[in-house]
Amino acid sequence: MVTCSMIIGLIFTPVGWVLLLAATVTPQWREFPQRPGYSLDLFFYDGLWETCREVTTLNTPECKPLPEEIAVSWWIQLQRATAIISVVMGALSYLAAHLGVRWWGDAPNHNLIGTAGVFISFWGVIYVCIVSCRAYQILAAVRDSSVDVQDKFRVGTCLYLGWLGGSIQVASGVILMCNFSCQGKCFIRQDTGPYEADY
Repeated sequence: MVTCSMIIGLIFTPVGWVLLLAATVTPQWREFPQRPGYSLDLFFYDGLWETCREVTTLNTPECKPLPEEIAVSWWIQLQRATAIISVVMGALSYLAAHLGVRWWGDAPNHNLIGTAGVFISFWGVIYVCIVSCRAYQILAAVRDSSVDVQDKFRVGTCLYLGWLGGSIQVASGVILMCNFSCQGKCFIRQDTGPYEADY
């Protein structure tokens, strides 16, 4: 029998996962509209893989891979690897939760569901840490007077997607972890057949 915690966890986990996937592949981790020294209708943004500029009046983005000196830096490599691992492991943990529910039977594997919840929450926390570190780097550059004004980017849309998706993953994982306490207690069946009483 499936519990409410299983259903809620299995519904919201893919929502968070899709947001994390979108944040990973979309090049808007930092943004700079109306960049000094450039035309006012140019919008600059970049992510883990690409750097783009877009003419806002034409809605025609031009993207290219990150410059080599940035792409090979250890912090970009670390953020790329951690983001990919978080997304992949989140998907595998979600699959494990489905296997634990055992839709084809009446006895869910509560330990497997709870363990999957632990990993879903863990990788959600890791992704939140990734985007928080990137946001710190962006804001530190904004506050640093030695950084040229043309390089003072703003926090991009994808970081907000990462925070939201990671938070949903954490919450969904915690809900699935509630199944640890369900083992042997959630489905108590009582016989309600006829009985005789002496008066």
